[in-house]
Amino acid sequence: MRRSHSPSFLRAFLSLSFFAAIALPAFAQTTGGTAAAQPAPHAYDLTKEVILRGTISQVVQRPAAGLPLGLHLMVATGQGTVDVHLGPYLGRIAEEKGLVAGAAIQMYGVTTHFAAGDVFLARIVVVGNQTITVRSENGFPVRPIPAGARTTRGPQPAGGL
Repeated sequence: MRRSHSPSFLRAFLSLSFFAAIALPAFAQTTGGTAAAQPAPHAYDLTKEVILRGTISQVVQRPAAGLPLGLHLMVATGQGTVDVHLGPYLGRIAEEKGLVAGAAIQMYGVTTHFAAGDVFLARIVVVGNQTITVRSENGFPVRPIPAGARTTRGPQPAGGL
């Protein structure tokens, strides 16, 4: 009997795969047996963060092989078209967030080289009148908080209104 996995299991698996692809090389050992002093090639370096502005020309749900999984935007800028990675969480809600072809966009992030080419890893995206946090300051993807979700932690009051 074949067992199917839930969507949340698959999202968790994809997230862990993404983290492993980016974070694990940072902990690679040198031949001397000590931790490497330099950051991994795909590590997010906040000191190199820049701001890009442009217009979304294409929304890509399935990127080419050799690129990080997740939502990509092709953004036309004054310097040419840039492949922008938005991580694994915005794919299903991209349109409702205004991430559509023709939309003006401003992004804070870092360009990183992958086997298939350079990708701009967006940390913060501003589209329309909303700001979307895509990554933490360490470069790890951040899951968006659904509309209407509780954002407080800790014990909740018992009873009704």
